Amino acid sequence: MAHGQESIQSLLGGLLKDRRMLSSMRRVMVMTLWDQVVGDLVAQKSWPEKVNDGVLTIGVTSHTWADQLHLLKPQILSRYRQLLGRSILKDVEFHISRRRPQHEKPAEMGPALHPARGEKLNEGPVPNEVFAGVQNPEIRELLGPAFARLRAEREWKHEQGWVRCGTCRRVFHGQNCPHCGGRAEAC
Repeated sequence: MAHGQESIQSLLGGLLKDRRMLSSMRRVMVMTLWDQVVGDLVAQKSWPEKVNDGVLTIGVTSHTWADQLHLLKPQILSRYRQLLGRSILKDVEFHISRRRPQHEKPAEMGPALHPARGEKLNEGPVPNEVFAGVQNPEIRELLGPAFARLRAEREWKHEQGWVRCGTCRRVFHGQNCPHCGGRAEAC
C-alpha cells in the first residue's frame, strides 16, 4: 500500500477506498461551491441541479442567462479548477428551469430541511485531529471544505429541531419517526 493510504482508510473507515464515495463527495463539493464560483448576482438566477460523468447541469431563469453563462463557461471551469485543485468537471450545461423559491414550501413539511440560499452557516475550520493522519495535501484540500459544510449543516439542522430516527436513520421533525415509528436521536 502506498504511503498515506492507511491513514485515509483509518480516518474514514475505509469508505474512501470505494471510488464511488470519493466521486459523490466531489459532486457535492461542485454543487455547494456554485455560489462561490459565479458570485451572488449570477447565483440568484442560476442553480446547480446535478453532476453526471463530469458534466455539471445548471438551471437558469431565462434564455438570456443561459446564453450569458455559456459565454462564461471557460471561466467557470477555470474557477472550479482553482477552488478544487484539480479538474473534476469536463463541461457545464445550462438549461431553462423553474425553481420553487425557498419560501414556498407545503405547510405540512414543517421547517426547511436545508438552509435557505445565501444563508450563512458557521463553517469554521475542521479540527486538525480529523485530518491528523492524512499526509496528502490534495486530499486535505478536497475533504476540508466538504467536512466543514457537512458539520455546519448538521449544526443548523439541530438548531431547527430536526432529528434522526434511531431505527431507519431518516431525518424528521418531532419525537416519533413518521416513516417507521422509531425514536428520535440528535442529527
